[in-house]
Parts: sequence; C-alpha cells; structure tokens
Amino acid sequence: MSLLLPSNRIHPALPSHPEPPQQGGHAKVTGAARYAFDAALPGMLHAKVLRSPHPHARIRGIDTAKAAALPGVVAIVTGADARALALPTYGFTIQDQPVIAIDKVRHVGEAVVAVAARDERTALAALALVDVDYDPLPALPDPAAALAPGAPLLFEEPQPGFALPVGAGSTSRKEPAPNVLYEYTYTRGGVDAALDRADHVFTDSFAFSAINHYHLEPHVNVARFEDGRLELWSSNQDPFMLRADLSRIFGMPDTDIRVHTPLIGGGFGGKSYCKMEPLVALIAQKARRPVRLALTLDESILTLTKHAAELTLTTAVGADGRLLARRADIVLDGGAYCDASVMVALKTGFRIAGAYHWDALDVRSRVVRTTKVPAGSFRGFGGTQASYASECQMDMIAHRLGIDPYDLRVMNFLGPDEPFAPGDSAIDSDLKGGLDEVCTRLGYRAPKKAGHGFGLAVGIKDGGGTGNHAGAIVKVSQSGRITVLAATAEIGQGAGTTLCSIAADVLGLDAADARYGAIDTDVTPLNNGTHVSCGTVVTGSAVAEAAASVREEILAFAAEQLQCAPADLALEGWAVRRNGALHPLEPMVRGYYGGQGFAFTAYGHVKVPYDDGAPLRSQNLFWMPCWTGAEVSVDRETGRVTVHRLVVGSDAGRIISRRACEGQVAGAAIQAYGQAMFESLRYTPALQPENATPWTYRVAQAADLPEHFEVFVTEHMRGPGPGGLKGIGEAGMLSIAAAIGNAIEDATGVRVNAMPFSPEAVLAALDAADPA
Repeated sequence: MSLLLPSNRIHPALPSHPEPPQQGGHAKVTGAARYAFDAALPGMLHAKVLRSPHPHARIRGIDTAKAAALPGVVAIVTGADARALALPTYGFTIQDQPVIAIDKVRHVGEAVVAVAARDERTALAALALVDVDYDPLPALPDPAAALAPGAPLLFEEPQPGFALPVGAGSTSRKEPAPNVLYEYTYTRGGVDAALDRADHVFTDSFAFSAINHYHLEPHVNVARFEDGRLELWSSNQDPFMLRADLSRIFGMPDTDIRVHTPLIGGGFGGKSYCKMEPLVALIAQKARRPVRLALTLDESILTLTKHAAELTLTTAVGADGRLLARRADIVLDGGAYCDASVMVALKTGFRIAGAYHWDALDVRSRVVRTTKVPAGSFRGFGGTQASYASECQMDMIAHRLGIDPYDLRVMNFLGPDEPFAPGDSAIDSDLKGGLDEVCTRLGYRAPKKAGHGFGLAVGIKDGGGTGNHAGAIVKVSQSGRITVLAATAEIGQGAGTTLCSIAADVLGLDAADARYGAIDTDVTPLNNGTHVSCGTVVTGSAVAEAAASVREEILAFAAEQLQCAPADLALEGWAVRRNGALHPLEPMVRGYYGGQGFAFTAYGHVKVPYDDGAPLRSQNLFWMPCWTGAEVSVDRETGRVTVHRLVVGSDAGRIISRRACEGQVAGAAIQAYGQAMFESLRYTPALQPENATPWTYRVAQAADLPEHFEVFVTEHMRGPGPGGLKGIGEAGMLSIAAAIGNAIEDATGVRVNAMPFSPEAVLAALDAADPA
C-alpha cells in the first residue's frame, strides 16, 4: 500500500502503556550481544590497508613483490584488480569513489593496497614491504581553492551516475562546473521583487565545521565467496542498498548476494551506503577464502566526515519583523568523493527555510570537491547546517530591529495546518507550544545574571519522504509468541523494541513475547535503508499492516474451528472470546496442526508515493522540530564559554518508549553540543589530518556537559505512523549550535559566525569588536 500522508486532524489520544521491554538489552549490558565485529568463519583471513600519505597524487607504480613473498600472505589487491570489476566505483547517484585507488589518490587516507594474510600482524608486516611510487599533485584545501579559475581538477572526465530527480520548483544538476560535484536549486515567488519592497535586507555568512561520526564500533566487514554467491557480514545500516551496490560493482544478480546486518555499535549516518564493503568482497574473491577487515578508529576517522559548509543568507524583512524572502548560497565541502553528498546538498537547500513562512525563496546549494576525507550523511544531515545559519540570522535580525528573538520567531512560525512549501505536507507540530515549553524550563523571562546570556533556536527537518518504502513480516507462533522481520537496522535507536511494540499493540499481545528477527537479505523483507528517522513510521506502518493481517488470519482460523463467523470473535491475549466464553488458542492450533504447531504469518508493505508537485518529488511524511534554549556566560579575558543551562525538546507524535525518545534527543543534543563547543576535524596547511586519532580527536565527555542539561519530548499526536507517532532520532541535533551562538551574542553583544565556539574563536571575535 502507499503510506497516507498525515491529515490535519489530531489523532485521538491513546492510553499510555508501560515502558516496553528492550529488545536485546540484557545481551548488550552483559557483553553477550553479537556485532559484525564478532563475526568469524572457518579459514578466515585478516586484511589490512595501506593508505595514501598524499592529499592528491598520481600513482606511478606499486611494487608488491616483497609483500607477496612474506609467509602467511595470501592475496594482495590494488587498483589493477578493481579496474577489472563490472563497475569499479560507487556513490549515491554519482559513482565516483573507486573500490580501491585506481591511478590516482585524492585524499590522505585513501586505500591504495590491501593485503589479506593469516593474521593482522602478518598483513601489517606485508604492508610495510609495499613500495608505492607517487607523483604529488596540487591539493585543493577548500571549496574556494577548488572553485578558483585554473584550479587543478580532481576528475578530468564526468563520472558515472545521474542527478537525483526532484519536483516542483527544484532543479538538480550533476557535475555542473569544474570541481563541483552537484548543485541543487529551489525557487518560489519573486525574491528580487521582495528584496526591492522590503523595509530591511540583511546579508550574513556562517561557517559550519567538519566533524567525524566517531562511532565506537569501527567499520568492520567479513566476506566470502562460496558456490558462486557473495555473503557478507557488515556493520552497515543499508543492507539492501548495499546489496544493490555490490550487484552493480561485481556484475552479479542481487539474489546471489546475501548480506547479514547484526547489531551495529553506532553509525549516525557513517555506516550508510557503501564504505569498505566492496573492497572486502574483492579481497575475498581474489583470496578464495573468507576475509575480515576491521578498521581502527583512526582509519574510520579517515573514512567519512560531516560536511563543512559556508552559508550566505540574504533575508528581506518588513518593518514589523515579518519575513518576506530569503536568498541562500550554500557551499558544502564534499571532500574527495560523492558518498551521500547529493542528498546532503538537496536537504540543506530545502531546509534552509527553517520553520517559517516565506513569500519567496531562491536557494542554491552546491557540493564542491576538495582533497579531503569524503563527507557524507551525518545525523540530521543538511538540517544541522541549515538550522545553524538560519537560526543564527534570526537572532541577528531580531537584535537589529529591536525585537525579542522569541517574538520574531513566533510571529513568523508556520502553523500546524500550513504546508512547509507549496506541494508539500503540512507542519504537524505546535511550534509555538514547544518554544514556550523551552522558555518556561529555561527561565527565559526571568532576570538574567550579570554577564549571562540566553539563546533560543528552533530547528526543523522533514522525515520519511523521498520515496521511502519498507516491507515487514509478522509471525505469531502456536503459543502466541511474535516474531517481527524487517530491515530497519538496530544501531542503538531501539528499532527492534519499537517495531515489536507496534506489532504487539495491534495484536493485543504482550510486547515481552515479541522478538525482532536478525536481518538477512535472503529472508528479511526489503526496505531502502535506515535513514531520515523513517523506521518508526515507514517500517512501523508496514509492521502494523502485517500484524493486522495476522490478526485477521488468527480470527478466521478460530472461527472455522468454532463454527462461527470471525466477526463473532474477539482476540483477547492468546485466546478468543465468543458469547462470553474464552477459548485458548494454543490447544486449538495444536489440535488442528499437530505437535509441530503452526505460525500465523503475514506480510505488510508501505511506499511513500512519488509526487512531482512536491519540491523533493515526495511529500514529506512528518516534521521533526527541535526546540532549544541555552544560558551561557563568557570569560572576556580568555574567551571561554560556559554553558550553564541547555534545554532541548522535540515532538514524537506519540511516544512508545519515553526512555528511548528522551535518550535519542539527549544523545543527538550532546553530539551537536560537542561540535558547537570544541569538536572539529582539523588539517595542517599541507592537508595532513591534524587530530585524526582517538587520542587527539575531541568529543564530548560527561564532564563537558552543562550544569543543567534537560530534555523533554512532547506528544502532539499528529504523526502519520500507528497511533499518531513520528520519527525522532535526528531531531536533537538541529538547533543546539545556533542556541549557544545566540546566547553568546546575548551575553557579549558579539556574534561568532563560525564553529566551534572555542576560546580562541570567541576571544578573536571579542578583540575584533573592541580593538582597544
């Protein structure tokens, strides 16, 4: 079925239920849980990778003779092996990243040679014997250098792939200019006319830093070829998308590829789409043995980053503070290869409007190739960059006009029944209500302490659209136990718990008797990945449909046994009631099917329909708000910022597990807090990563948290999922940095337009504002 978009009516309130049992919780806390890291096969080899020390260079030659002669070495893979593949490159819509470097390297850390040996020690020893002859080429340290006239080209020819299809008001262009990977534009209304008639026009620029995903489980894969089939155990959150990529790369039918997705030890987007999987499969194919490649945390840091960005906003405002129009120029640093940059550019451009009404918009969002680690999807991708710039400028406009930042937001908010954009779905949260809750908890109206400042920010992002689809199977055994099979990967967000709870709710059975099955592309129903917080709504709706079908099947069976109509029966626990009498189902099933029993089974499927009238070619299923308030003080002698209070809220539509929802918001907020305050991936002038090790890469620790850190989750009951629920996993990232930046300006009168808000950056801004 096609998943219906949310209506404007509020879903009826559902009775609250206790916290559902956590799927796999006991195994996780006891250390018994199995991850891809734990996968092992008989005869398995171990692989290690030699990586480029240069940001940009041609490979003149590779001598592997000494390495191949080392006892214990079984296979060595180079670009020559990759060149023989059906498609030696990959990437989302634009396939420009080689399975292993072919003729050229484009960033420090790119894989150049892979060795499979009897153990990791031998593989590392073999790598030390490999001689690579490089011819260094000029580097492209940032988008400005890459866009400069006469800049060296990272790619001399167009790369395979296509521009992502878009809808009304949008354009999508693949490789439109030298070193430009992708460009997305969105236009509605007349921006030039609005700028001309506006009482005020403000132009401001903002810089957003690059960070690493820093998931504690590194990228790890085990692959084998057996009987003409490729089998893979992977810490990847897109098993079916990965299978499709491997099918193209190896020229194999996708039914000859089997992907297992165990528990994933964190991903945050860093384990979406292809990463090292094609390389591990290629090594296994050449070695004719199972191969395991587990990256170190250092290597994972050099695998993917979050996009750094430069965002320039020109905003037209009426005399009363009404927003009229915005022109946005967004430049994302995509690093060396596409990965998911196309989607990030599209989402950043679409989300730059924020939570507000506009008469006109004119947006250009580009991804520029540089000789840095590739950038890709990161929790809330595009929404975090857009919210940071948009919400910072909202405060700047408020101060310039003498309007309270709260009042400026409230007068311009989109209403619950107002479409985010022409052709798109309506906002499904009370934006003012959430901001009011933040203000109450923060004490926004109370007198400020001397030297303190308050900052507000409201981020919003779409969820579940862009044609998402998912299937699910629900089985109920003869004893009333439920098994849910779906391909939403468990990456710490509680997918299994949520989906099992949905099935149990529909069936009226105990969630403690439900189990989430292992993901195996040979048996698990297909979906298109664990993205955009769509698992609860899209996969959850498929689970609900399958559970409803199972319920009908159970009632039909019982009716046949009791010689009545299904409408005469009510399912109560694992029994049916007829005319006041309760009939247990287990003896009924065993009596009919015999000692081996039976499992009632049904399949459900949902698809978000395409709609060319929507800017992104699908109406978005739901909207994730993030309401944030911060209270800070700034030491004017050192530039050190102290965050005293941080309040973050979101709307789950309907809550299944409050602990899980609050945990998701808190975890995302802490990630964003780290980026705002100190986290970034830094490079030396020679483009050598400066802090790409777990010893030097700074992430938030417990001691870094504000004195008062508070999260809340509301239930506005407007979501399209079962009972009015929505996704929430990415929401907490969206507006943290802007709220802190706004609070810094409120405390000091000085705007810091670039992240992170390190003491050095803040002190420099203070000194620039007051040179004396």
